[in-house]
Amino acid sequence: MDATANDVPSNFEVRGFPTIFWVPKNSKDSPVTYEGGRDVDDFVKYVAKHATNELKGYDRSGSPKEGKTEL
Repeated sequence: MDATANDVPSNFEVRGFPTIFWVPKNSKDSPVTYEGGRDVDDFVKYVAKHATNELKGYDRSGSPKEGKTEL
């Protein structure tokens, strides 16, 4: 969401731009500020680790499963 053009819910504490939040599936009222790297590998590793369900084609560390190399 573009916080400069939209009202931001109060539970999202934006301190600068860009700010990225992880919103857990079962904790929509408790967003977590993402503080990792900004390239695809960093995002995949973070999501793989924190997702409720395991990502298709990736293990929990964000490494591609054998035979799977695409997102």
